[in-house]
Amino acid sequence: MRNIALYTTCLLAFLFSASAQATPCLDANALEKMRQNELNYLLNHVPPAFKHAVDDGKITLSMALAEGVACRAQATFNLPADDLAEGNKVLEADPAKRIILFSQGYALPESTTVSAQFEVDSGTLAVSHQDILQTAELGKLRASIEMLYATLSQSRAVLAQHQTNSLAWPKEFRDNEIAQCSARAKATNVAEACTCKIDALAKVVSARQFEYQTYLRSNPYASATGAGNTFNALEQQVSQDCGLQLANAK
Repeated sequence: MRNIALYTTCLLAFLFSASAQATPCLDANALEKMRQNELNYLLNHVPPAFKHAVDDGKITLSMALAEGVACRAQATFNLPADDLAEGNKVLEADPAKRIILFSQGYALPESTTVSAQFEVDSGTLAVSHQDILQTAELGKLRASIEMLYATLSQSRAVLAQHQTNSLAWPKEFRDNEIAQCSARAKATNVAEACTCKIDALAKVVSARQFEYQTYLRSNPYASATGAGNTFNALEQQVSQDCGLQLANAK
């Protein structure tokens, strides 16, 4: 009986050990949560052209277990070919800028499908610190996506001569911009003047192009490129026409 009990105990221990080894460090739910975390990180850190591509369904991100290494995942992005071609065209027209950015460790993605492996804490799902450095796979991948969509956001911010816009701004977006204008501007009737301003701008720029201007003004480097100069001139004229005195630039 003692031998049988010992055998049973050893068998159960073996089965438990085998089961533990067969259980992946990251299950399907964890991988999906990591996918959402990574996408949200980029949406919060990458200029608005990235969000627009995500909203349009042009960018997909998948997350899978890396082969042969426990608690290591692989993120794979599929990027739109037209965005990559547009980004390369912009930088080809300014080779000095490309060289400077490359010397700082920035480069556009090399293809429309890019991936990176990284280690993760299975409990918190936090990416290991060494993998978010720009010298690591994931760090390089993030930097390349940021560079691509910063380039596109700056390029798309430039107003064409005599351009007009026929796309209505989403109501919530329009109302928010009127409210922000009202909080900063001075006029005999601020609400009326700000409505005048926003509606006048909407006849020239789309809501997305307006988002590019907001990005430029929040980023000193991007603003220094001069990409917002044409819009700034338009806004100044529209503000004057609508009777606004801006306390500071929006």
